[in-house]
This record gives sequence, C-alpha cells and structure tokens, in this order.
Amino acid sequence: MTRHVSVGLILIAIAGCGRGGIPRAAVDGQVTLDGVPIANGSIFFRPTGNTKGVSAGGAITDGRYQLSAAEGPVVGTNLVEIHCDRRTGRKVPVIVGDPREGMKDEVVEGVPERYNMQSKLTCEIQPGGSSHDFKLTTK
Repeated sequence: MTRHVSVGLILIAIAGCGRGGIPRAAVDGQVTLDGVPIANGSIFFRPTGNTKGVSAGGAITDGRYQLSAAEGPVVGTNLVEIHCDRRTGRKVPVIVGDPREGMKDEVVEGVPERYNMQSKLTCEIQPGGSSHDFKLTTK
C-alpha cells in the first residue's frame, strides 16, 4: 500500500507541472481600460526575475480571460502584457498581392505601450491558481 501512495503522490506532482517539470497554474480575471471591459484582446504572462519557464497567453473576451493549469503561466513572478485592437474608423489599402485586395478597416493597438511593449506589470502566480484583475488607464 505504501508503494501505491508513493506512486500516487508522484503522479499528482507531475500533473501539476508543465512541460519539463516546470509548475504551471490556472489564472483568470478581468481586464478594463478606463473602466470599460476590453471587448477582444490578448494577455501574455512571461516569467521574470527568478521565475523560469515558458510564456503563456490567451484571449480576452468581453473583459475576461481564463487559462487552465495546462496552458497557464508558470508559478512565480510573471511580467504581464496586454493587447487589444482598436479600429480607427479609416479604411486602408490591403497589402498588394493579398488575395483580398481592396480596402480594409485600419486597426491599431488600443492599449498604451506601458501595458504591452514596455510593460512593467507583474503578478504572482500561486500554485493552486490565481485570479488577477487589471485596471488599465490611457492617462
């Protein structure tokens, strides 16, 4: 019986880890920009500091995101990057040679760079899963 318990504990430990034995965890939360939920965007978690492992990311839909433990960020400190597309209301030409030649809606990054390309946002991912809300501002 002791052997079965040991094997069971090993299997539980492996199940809680990502590829290469690096522990990952579920994470969810809400993302708003100036108090308005981001309709469609993406969120990325990148290990930082002493935290090592793979990056993880997922979609933001109607202001919410949710990543399972299997696809979630590594446990520890993660740098957070948030993106969303914003239509400008202008039409721009499609790239020459594109089979959809013509005009398309112009789309730009809708979140200030300080939350993505120059992000300093961090969060601590806990082994049992975490919930983190991000209240972004344009000012």
